[in-house]
Amino acid sequence: MNNSKLNKVKPMILASSLALGLCAHPAQAALTFSFNFLNPGQGFDGPVSGAARKTALNEAAGLLGAYFSSYTANLTYDVTSSSSDDNTLASAGSSMFVLPGTFQQTFVQTKILTNGRTDANGAAADGTIDWNFFENWGLTDNVTTTEFDFKKVGIHELLHSFGFSGNGSATGAGLDGKPPGTPDTWSIYDQFLTDASGNRLVSTGGVFDSTKLIALTGGSGSVLFSGANAKAANGGVGVNLYAPKPYSDGSSISHLDDNTVALSQLIMASSVDKGLKSRELSAIELGILKDIGYTQIVAPVTVPLPAAVWLMLVGLLGLLGLGRRKAAI
Repeated sequence: MNNSKLNKVKPMILASSLALGLCAHPAQAALTFSFNFLNPGQGFDGPVSGAARKTALNEAAGLLGAYFSSYTANLTYDVTSSSSDDNTLASAGSSMFVLPGTFQQTFVQTKILTNGRTDANGAAADGTIDWNFFENWGLTDNVTTTEFDFKKVGIHELLHSFGFSGNGSATGAGLDGKPPGTPDTWSIYDQFLTDASGNRLVSTGGVFDSTKLIALTGGSGSVLFSGANAKAANGGVGVNLYAPKPYSDGSSISHLDDNTVALSQLIMASSVDKGLKSRELSAIELGILKDIGYTQIVAPVTVPLPAAVWLMLVGLLGLLGLGRRKAAI
């Protein structure tokens, strides 16, 4: 399983299912999402907020789907929930085939890129999502400074299942746990990882370079995403990835670097603070998605959050000097 966290993980039991169509940008989005909710009586099936949470997840999927108007697929997800004060908001992932020496697509990624013709997971769900409802969530477009932006986090998590995530570990092993120097299974995303000098972390034969282990925990600028489209959107240089010390399983390398100011507020940063956030993918994030195979991705004509509104909200928060808790995503 290729599983990356934004924050909060806990498996639950299958109980009910709900297939929701897209509510946002229906004319543009060619992807549809079916969510199987597995926690009866709680979380997304809670008697008080369950219906609103399902609506918010569906709308987040719609906002993301609007960027993929050239692709057609129905994506299925098993969705669980938890309630734990562990600084994790949500997590998501999608399985892939284990074949040492290769760079694999997630099952969700394969389904999208083949326009639904290839369903590598058969009758099973294409991906998984787990959500932590310990925190306060803003489920609509009116998100207060005491709430996390549900839709922003939803877009983030779904993108991990789309393949915006690596298979590496602190030891340099890939999906199959092979030691450095031995061919292992990697995600498509992993083939674009380099050190600060532009040297690949994983060879074309799927072998991790053991001399690059130190880069995994070297901080800002030690590991870069160096795909051609991402670099073009980033002034011609690789994009800083999250590489803290110690290594953070499920977060390291699979996110943009929070300590790089220009990246800290983007959707795929490793953490988020409270309040209303932009739900619009940046040129850098679109570049990364193009590099991992989504060559037809395009920004929707109508952006999720008007730029003027976003700038006004940022200005107000700065004037008020509000303290905000960040959580991993």
